[in-house]
Amino acid sequence: MENNGSMGQARSAREVSSGHHSAEAVRVAAGQGEPWSGLLTGAAPHDHIVQLYQDQQFLNRAVCRFAAAAIANGEGIILVPTIAHWDAFRPRLEDEGVDVKAAESRGQLTIVDADDLLPTFMRDGMPDSPVFLGLAAKVVTQARREGRYPKVRWWGEMVNLLWERGDVAASMNLEDLFDQLAHEQDIAIFCSFLMDNFDGDVHARMLPRLGENHSHLIPVEDYARLERAVSDALRETVGPDESRVLEGQLLSRYPGPFDMPRSQALLLALRQTLPLVADDVLRRSRRLYQAD
Repeated sequence: MENNGSMGQARSAREVSSGHHSAEAVRVAAGQGEPWSGLLTGAAPHDHIVQLYQDQQFLNRAVCRFAAAAIANGEGIILVPTIAHWDAFRPRLEDEGVDVKAAESRGQLTIVDADDLLPTFMRDGMPDSPVFLGLAAKVVTQARREGRYPKVRWWGEMVNLLWERGDVAASMNLEDLFDQLAHEQDIAIFCSFLMDNFDGDVHARMLPRLGENHSHLIPVEDYARLERAVSDALRETVGPDESRVLEGQLLSRYPGPFDMPRSQALLLALRQTLPLVADDVLRRSRRLYQAD
């Protein structure tokens, strides 16, 4: 992947005729029926959003929604994908109304190869904090193009590359550094993990850890379907009367570690208080979600 560093004049988000859709047009075209879509289009500085995905198409839609909104809003956007994922993102971005070549040419879109960047700051299997923060700050500064794009967003998958290799400690350490970067550089950050939201170990170990360094969780693509699946699974497991009482108690007493769908917060609260029940509810939720 090649990043074109030439500078150009930022276009108004209203210049629909020149290929730059307004933010509202992007939201409408993207489908505001998806709650996560509004979260990604409206991402603000210091937001640190994490997506769990198993479907490549869900990844494509989410990342391109995040990036297309940045272009429409006149923000700088940094994408740090693998080559394979960039090859999937590019046509999707074009479908969302982004002239990718023009955005790169004027410096509004910065593409960095994740496989190339990751080794530059890894030392003995862990991210080197000063090296990473220095490199990342330089990328952000360049993306601002001397003030043309003061607001910047970053999506990347280096943390997921570490996760998929089994380097969980390094992956979480890098997420901590990205959270620090979001606050130090005043940017919005979005990351994606190839992770099964219906896996009991993910609920027991990974989601509480992700709650320490993220502000928002996108656990699945269809929030309404998840709500139905979890509600039905809880009723199947403990009965209709007990499920209503349990749901109310858990959601009032055990607030989630980050912003997430109500049904997801219920699953995490169950894991914290009734792990055996949580395992059964997760199994049933998976079946119901996939069958819906």
